[in-house]
Amino acid sequence: MGDEKKVKDIMAHIDEYNTIYVEAPVCEVLSILKENYEKIKGNVTGKFHKTLIVIDASNNIVGKLSVYDLVRGLVPEPAKKPEFSRSYYSILSSRVLEVADEVGQVQERFKWLHSTFFNLVRQECQKKVRDIMSPVHPLLVEEDNINKAIYVMFKENIRQPVVTRKGKIVGVVNIMDIFPILLEIAGGQPLPT
Repeated sequence: MGDEKKVKDIMAHIDEYNTIYVEAPVCEVLSILKENYEKIKGNVTGKFHKTLIVIDASNNIVGKLSVYDLVRGLVPEPAKKPEFSRSYYSILSSRVLEVADEVGQVQERFKWLHSTFFNLVRQECQKKVRDIMSPVHPLLVEEDNINKAIYVMFKENIRQPVVTRKGKIVGVVNIMDIFPILLEIAGGQPLPT
């Protein structure tokens, strides 16, 4: 089947990605993603990504911000507090007067679920990129094989691992970079046993 492809053969080069400052408000992220989405939808030629590279004041890459991060970031911070078990709440129910305040706090944490999506977005767009981005942890080098990229994605639960060359980030791999190789190998043909 020819030479085995490496991560460098399938990755998207880091220069293809838009960057966003770590202290920028989420509404700026939405502007960039909307522009890219319109280009993709309008079949404009070029490479447009739904992930942004997050940089600090020194232009160092400090994170990535994907659509998944963006949607996850819409959940208000109070709602992200750890949940208590059912047994905890059953114990509390025996102390009705003492628990009234705690129940009110839980209700306050989740009142956003009964709000409109418009109000949720308006409220949470004031967050900073740093509050919702995923940090980058370089786990791939460009000479790694595709099997390692798959392993990193699923073992480390990193949807888009970054790729390095001599310690510098040079690219990003995602599932859709691997999919065409999978089709090339097995696309409807039975594989020899």
